[in-house]
Amino acid sequence: MPVFAAVHAVSCGPETGRRDAYVEYDDPNLIERANRGWYELATSFGLFAADREFLLALPAHRYNAQAAYRHRRHVWRRVRLLDKWDVMGAACSIRLGTSAYGYAEHLLGGGPGRPEFVMLSLDNTLAMSGTTWQAGISSLAVPNPARAQVIRRMLDYAANAEEDGFTVDPRADRAEALAWLRHNEPTAATRDRQAGPVPY
Repeated sequence: MPVFAAVHAVSCGPETGRRDAYVEYDDPNLIERANRGWYELATSFGLFAADREFLLALPAHRYNAQAAYRHRRHVWRRVRLLDKWDVMGAACSIRLGTSAYGYAEHLLGGGPGRPEFVMLSLDNTLAMSGTTWQAGISSLAVPNPARAQVIRRMLDYAANAEEDGFTVDPRADRAEALAWLRHNEPTAATRDRQAGPVPY
């Protein structure tokens, strides 16, 4: 699934099966509880493959100098969760540098306890986000994100848009969306089976 579509897991509602682990800023164990909530969602919903591997959206321009990646915001990178980890604290603290707008960029967010990340299981059956709200932070899990209307609408929009003013490279988003939809669109026979028998 393209990163730009998986990002919209945060816009999915409870009807998609979305589940959140929310912690308020004034909680004295903010990072510990947020880490625990993230891990419980990741394990119960199946984020990890063998060796605890999954996909993480990382800034494209920092990890690939190829010309094809210059206009992409994020690309998926296959990563592994180590025995010692701190997603909501240390990983959000890893500074990448200064953005074009003059603020500090961090690996998984805006600093310790301020997550902003997107993850995807290797089989694409789970999208996870970490996000910062007005009064707290949360992890959220959306099972089968390809079935969520918000994400499908984003894929359909990107597949049909030539210029939109919002994406860095709408042609690249269009190509990714078209490729994904072609690969994941059910065949006519599958659609007929899902629809059930035709009434006489």
